Amino acid sequence: MNRTLHDANNAQRILNLTADTMLLIDRGGVCIDINTHSELWFLQEEKLLGKNIFKLLPKYTREKVLPIFQTVLNEQRSITKNFKLELSNDTYYFKCIMYPYDDMVLCQYRDITQRSNVKRLLEQMNRNLREIQKVAQIGQWMYNTRENIFHYMGHTGILCTEDVKSISFNNYIQSIVEEDRCIFNDWCKRNIENLDQESISYRILHNNEIYYVQLQAYSHEQLSDGSFNIEGYIQNITDTQRRRNDINTLTHAINNAKESIFATKEDGTLIFANRQFMQNHGITENEDISKLKIYEVVADISTQKEWRERCRSIMTSGSNYIIQNPSKNNKDILAYEGIMYNVTNDSGEESYWSFSHDISERLRYEAQIKRLNQIMDTTINNLPAGIVVKDINNDFRYIYRNRESYNRDICNGDSIGKNDFDYYPLEVAEEKRKGDIEVATTGKELHWTTEGKDKNGNLLILDKRKIRVDGDDMTSSIIISIEWDITAMELMKRELQASKEKAELSDNLKSAFLANMSHEIRTPLNAIVGFSHLIAESEDRAERKSYYEIVEANNERLLQLINEILDLSKIESGIVEFTYSPTNLHKLCKEVHDAHVFRTPPGVDLIYEPSNEKLMITTDKNRLFQVFSNLIGNAFKFTKEGNISYGFKQKDNHIIFHVTDTGAGIEPSKVERVFERFAKLNNYAQGTGLGLSICKTIIERLRGEISVTSEIGKGTTFTFHLPYEAEQLSTESSTLPNGIVTLSDESQQSDSNNPVVDSESSTSTTHKVEKTFSKPTILIAEDMDSNYDLLKAILGKQYKLVRAHDGIEVVTMYDEVKPDLILMDIKMPNLDGFEATKIIRELSSDVPIIAQSAYAYGHDLKTAKEAGCNDFIAKPISQVKLKEIIKQWLPQT
Repeated sequence: MNRTLHDANNAQRILNLTADTMLLIDRGGVCIDINTHSELWFLQEEKLLGKNIFKLLPKYTREKVLPIFQTVLNEQRSITKNFKLELSNDTYYFKCIMYPYDDMVLCQYRDITQRSNVKRLLEQMNRNLREIQKVAQIGQWMYNTRENIFHYMGHTGILCTEDVKSISFNNYIQSIVEEDRCIFNDWCKRNIENLDQESISYRILHNNEIYYVQLQAYSHEQLSDGSFNIEGYIQNITDTQRRRNDINTLTHAINNAKESIFATKEDGTLIFANRQFMQNHGITENEDISKLKIYEVVADISTQKEWRERCRSIMTSGSNYIIQNPSKNNKDILAYEGIMYNVTNDSGEESYWSFSHDISERLRYEAQIKRLNQIMDTTINNLPAGIVVKDINNDFRYIYRNRESYNRDICNGDSIGKNDFDYYPLEVAEEKRKGDIEVATTGKELHWTTEGKDKNGNLLILDKRKIRVDGDDMTSSIIISIEWDITAMELMKRELQASKEKAELSDNLKSAFLANMSHEIRTPLNAIVGFSHLIAESEDRAERKSYYEIVEANNERLLQLINEILDLSKIESGIVEFTYSPTNLHKLCKEVHDAHVFRTPPGVDLIYEPSNEKLMITTDKNRLFQVFSNLIGNAFKFTKEGNISYGFKQKDNHIIFHVTDTGAGIEPSKVERVFERFAKLNNYAQGTGLGLSICKTIIERLRGEISVTSEIGKGTTFTFHLPYEAEQLSTESSTLPNGIVTLSDESQQSDSNNPVVDSESSTSTTHKVEKTFSKPTILIAEDMDSNYDLLKAILGKQYKLVRAHDGIEVVTMYDEVKPDLILMDIKMPNLDGFEATKIIRELSSDVPIIAQSAYAYGHDLKTAKEAGCNDFIAKPISQVKLKEIIKQWLPQT
């Protein structure tokens, strides 16, 4: 036998054919010898011989190889190991067998790069396959007919895992839903007989949940024992099947939906129509809809051009639409509201899907609501109330709204569906929303009243309420906001309250006034009555004269009281009359001094403090005189010693007047009440408590202000200001223009004992009378006997008196008597004094006529003058004044 492999001569040849590259490496890692059997560039002799191998190796490979190398040296045993070698851009894999060789190591290098790459590729493919199986929920199975056992593994999520598991055929059958077991058994029988590549789907009950699986065989092999191995895959298709079921359910739902649904091609050919669409448009269940065009079915489109235009419009302007009268067959359908989509399938074919619903009932309901709203608007718009109903669950949008109660220019219009932010500025809308949320959250009613201004700046008072009305299962909760314009009502209420308070105050004041008047009237009357009796009984002339002076003083006091009451009456009735004219203040103050100096209490000096003697203002001289007279008269009551000073001075554009006394002063707590009506701060002082109130009214009417300062024990100062304009007259004027004789004139007569003379009459030629008697004749028109007796007692010794009892009689007697003067009473029966004077003036314009009356208002004096009277004297008649007036008109007496 030829033993070629054992022949030493053949060893080198055989080694070259079969051996790997051999390297002999000393203990220091230097390559002592190399026998290369590789074409790899890094295994060539010139690269390695005589060099330190470990310094040439990359760090990663060196750290793996060096520990093995040292183990072989130290333990003197062979070790085989695979290593990875990364050089430049290539990666190599090699098996290295290390043998101990004397004090060195013989390394056998075998390149395994190709085998390693294939292995890694297979491993990667297996990993990918496992991941695919996980995603697809696929597993593998094998069934042996002799063992009657299923072996399975994989990632189905049902029974299977990555490890191989087994289950008997009978147990597996039990996990299959009973209805599906028969088809599974049939499939298994077919595959035992012969490979059947048709898959089967069935259901498995696992952990009380149904799963859908799909089974398919791909291998059928008969074994030596006659049994068969059948292999295949199993997939969990539960999600796919459920989606398919969902699609079937959805298809069923769409077909039975109340909405009208259809789909068409771009040219209008129907490709789908649900049952509702077919019923609405008269299409039978058996009719082939693919032969129908949409514009041939519906009523609102008649041509393909119109259909294409609608498609373009929907794609560019939006997919929502409302179509009026859409059906040719069903006229009860008023309108459709719907949405339309453009869908492109995998083949690139476009189709148009429309989903719409019948809104006829909604339109009818909205029309009914709108009609009810119109009825409510017609009613409520004529009431001063604004009503808004808001849907809480729909962003507080309006269900109903009428016009504003206070701003009738804001009309409700089409307000349904809008909210406060559509009507009001942001801050107003946010405030309203805040109140809505509070009522919606708490359920408590809000009720409040607000005051403001309307757009014209007028006062606006609103009564506001917000109420929540809870809904039921069919309706949502709402908020009702009500705003009542109660401006007129509230103003009336306030006026009534003010009137009530004023009436109560007036009642209290009048009660106090009546009590005060009773005292003030009874006091002088007591003196008048008492001393009148004493005058009649006394025989002493000097005593009678003193009694007479007492009676005369009390007469003046009573007359002053009546004058103040008359002034108050005029103030209350608003008929105070003012006559403005240029007035020299220095002259006025001198007249005040002359009128009051003789009435000054003993031990008190009345001092006028002069200022600019040429200063003039335009004012009512008589009223200004009255203010000075009242203030000085008031000072007389409370000043027992010292002085009372008064005067004026100019400061800027005002004239400042003052009246200062050194009297008792006023308590600080009572200073603020000095100008109140009927206010008497000293119950022991004479007076009505009206004088200072009258002063305040006059000054305010003259556009000025009045104030008071006082100190107990030192005195009081009244100060009042009147406006002064630079363009007013600055030169002295000695006369006033003719004007109306007013009540103040009469008051001044009472205060100063100076008669009021009509300027026109006083400058005219005095009436001349041809004397036919020794005494001038006076015709007295007086219906009251007592009044005539008084006049007779005063004038009977000096004049011839003739009496007329009424107006008609005085006219008749005038022509018979031809009197030198007529005393004309105003209020008389049959014909009053004014009418009688007018008739007499038609007969004569020269005879002096003096009106006498208890009516002493300014308009009475004016009426007397207009009727033709030359002068006027008020009752009660002063004997001195009466004689002076008659002497003025009959100077020859």
